[in-house]
Amino acid sequence: MGYKEVHVSGRGGSKGPMISIRKSGTIGINSKAVEKYFDDSHTHAKVYHDEPNGKLGIRPLTEEEQKEIDNTLKLTRSNSGASVAPTSFLKGEGLVPKVTTQYEPFEDKMNADITLVSIDLDDDIGTYGSPDELEEQEDVDE
Repeated sequence: MGYKEVHVSGRGGSKGPMISIRKSGTIGINSKAVEKYFDDSHTHAKVYHDEPNGKLGIRPLTEEEQKEIDNTLKLTRSNSGASVAPTSFLKGEGLVPKVTTQYEPFEDKMNADITLVSIDLDDDIGTYGSPDELEEQEDVDE
């Protein structure tokens, strides 16, 4: 009997742009999404929530733009992509998942002047990892 390919949700499953809401309360942007939606001048971001339509949007900002806008976040870059950390907001809105959840991003017009990199919170493309053991135990105890 030969080997059978194993498909794992998440890791390596998406070869295209992807944005993840992590169970840590940060938003991860893979390298393909950074290449497509963010350029080298983008150093900050502003996060928006369209609760009625179940969308979350990220507005890429330059250093100069972020000086004129309230509540911006540092865009932290790494070899695997970038991230922003709106942790308090995500927790307050109940948007922190029990497992890291991945979404396919798309451009979405907020208005005539502002385009966001958005995700549909009702249409994930996979998950990664597992719930924290402590959380699992608390769920059992309740």
